[in-house]
Amino acid sequence: MRDRRVRLWIWLSVIGIGIFVYFCQHPIRIKQEAKISQGVAMTLDSTSDYLVVVDEMAPNATPESFMEMSFSYAWINTFQQEIGPVSVIGAQQFPQADLSGFKLVVLTRSVSERGDWVPKIRSYLERGGNVVLEMPGAKLRALASADGKGGLRKPQTVTYAHGLMPEFQKALSAIKLSEMTQIIGSAGPLDDSQTWMTIDGVPVIYTKHYSAGNVITVDFDYGMLLTSLQQGRPLDDLTIRNMRGTAQIETEDLAKLDVPDMPIADILERFIVYGVVGHSVAIASFWPFFDSMNGAIVVTHDEGGMGDAALWTSQYEATFQASSTLFARVPLQMTEYGVGLTDKTHTELGLSFELNADDKSSAQEPMGWFKFSPIWRTYNVDQQTQQLRQWMPTGSQLISSQAKDGIWTPEYTRAFRMIAAAGFRNDASYRAPKDVPGYVFGSGFPFVPLDVNGRIFNILEYPVVFSSLQTQEEREFFEAIVAASAKQTHEVITVSFSPQRYTTHPDYEIFETWQEAYRIASEHKHWITSISNYFRFSRARFTGELRSRSTDLKIGNKTSHLLRIELLAPENGMSISVPKTLRTRSFSEARRGLQRVKEDVILPEVIQTSAVSVMGYERMIIPLQRGFNAIDVVYE
Repeated sequence: MRDRRVRLWIWLSVIGIGIFVYFCQHPIRIKQEAKISQGVAMTLDSTSDYLVVVDEMAPNATPESFMEMSFSYAWINTFQQEIGPVSVIGAQQFPQADLSGFKLVVLTRSVSERGDWVPKIRSYLERGGNVVLEMPGAKLRALASADGKGGLRKPQTVTYAHGLMPEFQKALSAIKLSEMTQIIGSAGPLDDSQTWMTIDGVPVIYTKHYSAGNVITVDFDYGMLLTSLQQGRPLDDLTIRNMRGTAQIETEDLAKLDVPDMPIADILERFIVYGVVGHSVAIASFWPFFDSMNGAIVVTHDEGGMGDAALWTSQYEATFQASSTLFARVPLQMTEYGVGLTDKTHTELGLSFELNADDKSSAQEPMGWFKFSPIWRTYNVDQQTQQLRQWMPTGSQLISSQAKDGIWTPEYTRAFRMIAAAGFRNDASYRAPKDVPGYVFGSGFPFVPLDVNGRIFNILEYPVVFSSLQTQEEREFFEAIVAASAKQTHEVITVSFSPQRYTTHPDYEIFETWQEAYRIASEHKHWITSISNYFRFSRARFTGELRSRSTDLKIGNKTSHLLRIELLAPENGMSISVPKTLRTRSFSEARRGLQRVKEDVILPEVIQTSAVSVMGYERMIIPLQRGFNAIDVVYE
């Protein structure tokens, strides 16, 4: 009996030790609940020519499908990207709002049924104002829109875009619209109106004069289309499907565009701003690039656990005054010296966070005794962030993140909620597939993502256009993209390099391609910079002040048309762009002065300007001084 008990204890001990050893080799991973922060309603009290009105109470906080989401906040993306400052108010503030300082008011779909606003809108139009109506309801539609008797429809194809260059019109026609937006059909075109765009032959953007102003009707859900292009279209139940046959969801699973050499979302936005709105309004806008450059190359590197050794790329960039963002994992492998070197080389340190820990993951800690650890606890995004912040140099901020290997959550916006809760302002998790580089998210510009609750995250998402730039073929495509950016598209192009790749598998072609990328960028006058630097410059554009008005002035024996601009430029290297032509008049010169002593006197200092084509829309770039600027743009 005693021997039986001894044998039982021996066997139980052997089994217990075996189980213990097994779990030490295949540990149980305890995932800690991630902190999340939902999208928020936003108002912006900016000194601007443009006002966007959103009903912050209208969005459904828990939509059951993508089509049930509210997309009105997406209009902010367009105006901030193309113009800079824009004012945003809620529906509750609109009845008391003073519209006299605005050239254009956008009434988004969320306020499309506010028929009680008709008298206020009519009065604004009679004073020469301009209004955009997105899918207006019956009472607003009666102002100057088509009958809308066709009701809501699922569209197929963009069939016409007035004044848009053929190659860009062809790119828009390639969009598969059926799951990306809705349109309102009408019995026919509106009398005495200018049609700008048709979808399936139906006018969906058109302008009609009303009294002294203009009404621009957008008869499709513009916000939904823009979000589908930039942020990606999930399944109807707001989840993401893996189309690659792997076990993980990646951001590239959201990419739906088949024209990677064309920034389709930006084509749409610039068509709206410079083509449609620009026909009624003389648009002055902050140029989106430092020192009037043609575009920007935002450079990121993956530290890859190399520690200080990963900084050799940053040291090379510093020799020609470029900067980049280095994404590192936790626990950080850099020494205190290496962290200090990032500050000296103007390298931004960002977090490469992990959402799903595995055997190779570093974002976890053991729970056990000595080397025996049958249980591991994984770090959530917030904990990974706090760990990296402890290593940051004094005065430095951790504001940029990136999902390691593009691994994302199956839920459409849950990862953004984690990023927002961790306090990041920038993210670069969206990326083109390595085998299909380009504008697969319709843009290179950072965009503000929408939450499923119809509100926005205070984050800028930078889509990585080149997640791999190694081969001769990729280099040639990169050069073609940058050359097009210099000539027409004027883009932010985010590229990702891996310093580890040069050391683990040395290949001269890869090294040469990396160096050639900088030469190509410089040759085409593109700003080589980090995410944080571009973010700071963008914030200056968004928070700057910009107001303009048109007037006629008699100079000698002739009457000239003036675009009088007053603005505040918060940063050095800022500039504005203005139309090269205003109706029948052409740009003559731009002048600057401290103040206008008399309204009928032109400012004294002539400014050196340069011409630029933005997707066929001809503009003039005017460099600014930091601080207040008063500028007269003369058209003759």
